[in-house]
Amino acid sequence: MRLFVALVLLAASALSTPPSTRAQGGAAKSGAAASVEQTLVSNEKRTWELYQKKDVKGLAELTAEDYYDIYPTGEAVDKKRYLADVLETEVKDYSLSDFKVIMLNDAAAIVVYKAKVHGAVKEREIKSEVAVTSGWVRRGGRWLNVFYRESALEVDGRRLL
Repeated sequence: MRLFVALVLLAASALSTPPSTRAQGGAAKSGAAASVEQTLVSNEKRTWELYQKKDVKGLAELTAEDYYDIYPTGEAVDKKRYLADVLETEVKDYSLSDFKVIMLNDAAAIVVYKAKVHGAVKEREIKSEVAVTSGWVRRGGRWLNVFYRESALEVDGRRLL
């Protein structure tokens, strides 16, 4: 929970920075910042591909040891539980959109986006649209996912927000 609170506070401070001093779209971003953003978006998309394939080994390589996930039910899980649950979940199809990367510093970022998902958990079919918040850190020269949270926007055709 402390990690989540820290990420929220860091995101809030990053967003409160005047637009002239934080990276915006297009030309305002340096080549290095744009490259990092592309890497993070690519990594996030890759986690979905790996999850759909149930590639636990591939997911483990992108996930930090101190990973923290808050499921839509509110249950918080660690890396071990998250990877075990991959095998219990079937992602039939999905689409990802509206990516935004918020750089907290050179080695930490939050990626936010929307996902539409059709899948099944323990044979219960689910269709949902979620807003995703995903935290990434650079450790040992690699970007690793340290935090993930989905906030439901729509579940089984019922709009929640």
